[in-house]
Amino acid sequence: MSLRWSPLLYIFLEVSSLPRQREFLEHVLGLRVIENQFHPPHEHHGLVKYDAGGIILSLNLWAQSKFQNDSSDGLVTAFSLDREHDILEHLREHGYSPPPQPGSAFTDVDGHHYILRRASPTASLKSHAPSIAIQELHLMVSDLPLSLSFYGNILGLKLLNQTQNTARFATGTVDLVLQRSLASADGRRIRYNSYLPVFYTRNIHEMREVLVRRGLSFKTHVGFSDIGGTTRFADPSGHTFCLYEPSLESLTWGSGPKVKQLTANDATAYSSIQ
Repeated sequence: MSLRWSPLLYIFLEVSSLPRQREFLEHVLGLRVIENQFHPPHEHHGLVKYDAGGIILSLNLWAQSKFQNDSSDGLVTAFSLDREHDILEHLREHGYSPPPQPGSAFTDVDGHHYILRRASPTASLKSHAPSIAIQELHLMVSDLPLSLSFYGNILGLKLLNQTQNTARFATGTVDLVLQRSLASADGRRIRYNSYLPVFYTRNIHEMREVLVRRGLSFKTHVGFSDIGGTTRFADPSGHTFCLYEPSLESLTWGSGPKVKQLTANDATAYSSIQ
């Protein structure tokens, strides 16, 4: 038992302005809101949630002081879409600098990085797939061999392929792509505290015990609240992950149907644009 086929359920992004980030995600990228409400005392846990295909993208609000100009994310969120030209035009119209070349990364004002890639024609024909979806998450790692051992031997993820400077691991939903780098996508110092990938588990205590036996050290104990059970761990480079067991109450919220879809046993429920 491991996280080998556990869905990567959420990617949380912390932002300094909800209106600005919502304009970008909804009016530029065209993501669909599936939940928009507070769940006190968790105002920083998913103020707005989006259907991003094989994962839920969720925004948290934090003070501007958290986003220092000398650093940016060690994460790049790669989107697959079927209307690349329209989105590039929308980027310009809304004051964003488009990527220097197709498929390269660009950065928003909070230091979050994105890649936009055209979907394959066959993927675009899937009626159940959204027109834009998160295809994969790229993580900058300082030591690729050490990271290979961590994600493969400790977390138990399946290695799909690797090169001298990259490694791709499968999850139950979107892929994780490790990239050897000592700097973020735009060359700034890497920060690790403004995003959070979240793995789903049906039984958080059981999964935590299994991972501890495999050699994983957790940063926090398991805590339960209205949202469910959570505990956190970090990889050798400093990327923090959350292990999450949803509560029955959380499944009644707006994002509940998407959570149920992504955590279903049927692998076809994880389909997104590839």
